[in-house]
Amino acid sequence: MEWRVPLADLDYGIEEDEAVLNVLHSRWMTMGSVTQEFERAFASFVGARHALAVSNATVALHLACIALGIGPGDEVIVPSLSFVATSNAVLYTGAQVRFADICDLEDWTISPESIERSITARTKAILPMHYAGYPSRMVEILEIASRHGLTVIEDAAHAPGARLQGRSLGTYGEIGCFSFFSNKNLSTGEGGMLVTDRDDLAEMVSRLRSHGMTSLTWDRHQGHAYSYDVVDLGYNYRIDEIRSALGLVQLGKLRENTACRESITKS
Repeated sequence: MEWRVPLADLDYGIEEDEAVLNVLHSRWMTMGSVTQEFERAFASFVGARHALAVSNATVALHLACIALGIGPGDEVIVPSLSFVATSNAVLYTGAQVRFADICDLEDWTISPESIERSITARTKAILPMHYAGYPSRMVEILEIASRHGLTVIEDAAHAPGARLQGRSLGTYGEIGCFSFFSNKNLSTGEGGMLVTDRDDLAEMVSRLRSHGMTSLTWDRHQGHAYSYDVVDLGYNYRIDEIRSALGLVQLGKLRENTACRESITKS
């Protein structure tokens, strides 16, 4: 039997059409009320204090590294089996990566034993990736991180909606980073989300994703601010309202679609 696996099989319907048209009719295309609603909904869904929407998961990982003070002279332990963005996000900061092996051929996530062997005096953080939505061994990884004084950033690009011991992946580390690329189970084409429980990290990431500015265009449009200062070396890592609108609709479908994937996997 001949069969093909497509890059993406999007569950898009009239709801997504209407969401996009509503944004177009609003005439507000950049980060605004729809993005804020998407952030609130996603934070509630995963159980995080803060969720910050960005243009993709790669920049979420980059911002996570910057916010946690990773830079030249540091090393970050990453999985040897992952998309290149996991490593690139570290390299963007001037830090170096150290590759840790996977657990085994039945568990393609990063091995805690290999992490332990990879730690040096320069190690600053561990960056596990939840391969195909299957959880890394976070309890063991957090214990290693605590024992060595390391921070943990979760690459949860594959894992919107995935949980471990009743807790959402992406909420175990200091920061979790999600992808909404076309082949993900929550898809906006491009797009990503950074989540954290730390107020200081959320405040820093909020500035860095928008040129280091102290207020957004939407804030000034709403009268919440009338000016801004540039206080950090920031980036244009913002998401737009169309993708946030798609994300809101897709978030509402996530549980059902994940259950469908689980059923297919078990069959």
